[in-house]
Amino acid sequence: MKKRIFVAVDISEDARRQTSCYIESLRGEFENLRVGWEKPEKLHLTLKFLGDADERQLKELQKIVENIAARISPFRLRIAETGVFPSVKKARVLWIDVKDERGSLAKINENLEIECARIGFAAENRNFKPHLTIARLKDANAAKSLIEKHLADTVEPAEFEVAEIVIYESRLQPAGSIYQKLTTVQLKN
Repeated sequence: MKKRIFVAVDISEDARRQTSCYIESLRGEFENLRVGWEKPEKLHLTLKFLGDADERQLKELQKIVENIAARISPFRLRIAETGVFPSVKKARVLWIDVKDERGSLAKINENLEIECARIGFAAENRNFKPHLTIARLKDANAAKSLIEKHLADTVEPAEFEVAEIVIYESRLQPAGSIYQKLTTVQLKN
């Protein structure tokens, strides 16, 4: 049976709390808009979304993640500025930027892209941009004032250490997806 899989790193409780407060302030100001706000417990940094994976691919993926983690030391990240995907006029996603001074997330992502292609997963055709998704928009035109407010806002910076990589399963439910940790791999000491 296939599982819907992605590889990510978690954020600290402090960063989660600050991001959640920011989401709640926007949500309160724009409560009449149809927006899919991200739940605090689901906040994470996606390194690679794989989609459906069978048991063989999952075992291979775990080996890949273990090999990558063995070569990367724990590192620090900082949440900072605000942004949107794909563009201001056609915004579908509101996000908070993640600063990675050492480029460790990009290294992990690059290795995941190369190694996952070997076991049958499609390569991502967009450049890797570390970010925290905070909301999904149904209609960019209707959400114009929200988009402008979000882009003008500053988020209180929060620094945190990343010491592990997580393989998650995403289960689609009528009320939205539920994430379950399948494997957690510690970075090199």
